[in-house]
Amino acid sequence: MNRSLSIALAAILVVATVAVPVAAASVVSSATAQDDPESNAETESIKPGARFAAAVGVQHAELEGDVSTRAIDIRLANAETNATKASLIADHLETSETRLTELEARLERLNESREAGELSEGRYRAEVAQTAAEMRTIERQTAIAASTAADLPADVRDERGIDIESIRTLRDRAADLGGPDTVSIARSIAGDDVGRSIGDGREPRGPQRSAIESPGGQNGTAAPPNEN
Repeated sequence: MNRSLSIALAAILVVATVAVPVAAASVVSSATAQDDPESNAETESIKPGARFAAAVGVQHAELEGDVSTRAIDIRLANAETNATKASLIADHLETSETRLTELEARLERLNESREAGELSEGRYRAEVAQTAAEMRTIERQTAIAASTAADLPADVRDERGIDIESIRTLRDRAADLGGPDTVSIARSIAGDDVGRSIGDGREPRGPQRSAIESPGGQNGTAAPPNEN
């Protein structure tokens, strides 16, 4: 890791770490005011301390996501050749695919454990919310990969096996957050913006869609972020 990357990530870490406790308190407040009566009833069964701990867990997942997302941004920006960018994208997509599969499997195990009575409602919701936050990170990072890949020459993409349609499929899987039930549970713990970037003064929260919707899209032409 070069010096400029280290400094940038250190700055992000300091700002985001200071923001976590305040953001978590705000999240707990907003999460208890959701409009879904069924979600409210189930959330009210969770003790305030457990709900706060769950919100903090989500915020830490978001913090880690912010740091790793910025690292990807910086590495791609510092790549000196299209071939280097393609290699970074290909490696990242492979890692993201593996991680997303693991997270989807985790949700299945959590649902099975809940149905078997092996998890308390509070623990279940906390784990689901944190998993959803990690999925949102993959969604954002895949959007970055798609935007950069769309600007690469086709022959460079082909050489590394980078396919825009496959990137779109991966992003859509991550954006699904495991389905509507998972989304509802995550929002009951962490609010509507679960998994979004927590730093102040950063670019708009949520991924750019232009390069995914249109393989020929250019940076800076993003449509509004996908709200799940």
